[in-house]
Amino acid sequence: MAGSGRRGRRNGFAVIAFAGYHAGSDFGLRTAWKFKEGLKMASKKLTERQIRGIEEAARNWGKLLAREAFPGGPDLSVTLADMEEVAMRAARALVGSAVETAAGEQAAAFGEVADCPQCGRSHPLERRPRPVAIRGGTANLEEPVAHCSTCRRDFFPST
Repeated sequence: MAGSGRRGRRNGFAVIAFAGYHAGSDFGLRTAWKFKEGLKMASKKLTERQIRGIEEAARNWGKLLAREAFPGGPDLSVTLADMEEVAMRAARALVGSAVETAAGEQAAAFGEVADCPQCGRSHPLERRPRPVAIRGGTANLEEPVAHCSTCRRDFFPST
């Protein structure tokens, strides 16, 4: 679909035309293939009822947090900005911890060994720390990774 500037399909793969500078040539129109377009990611969506339950639990944690941060209630010198700062720091910690826990449980599902995608040999999985930026701040994930000495490459297990 070069020259059209629109997306199209060819042999079941998406084609995108875009303009830009290309090494060895000048500015011009280029075509790129998006091989993963149309593939579905496995997911388990939460129901609206489950989400409401989580929100209610978070409201209750907020009440506990306020009582922990300000035993006997905040005195008159505590500003709304001070209260908000405490709540935001707690929210970032909550989001980071929730993502770390869920991602850790997901990584554990890969088990202790993985097959090399190139040669097919089994290799033990290690967990390497990896800081990741998330909407609530940062999360420190334990990423499963294996090394194939035959193919001389690291690889990450996939579903």
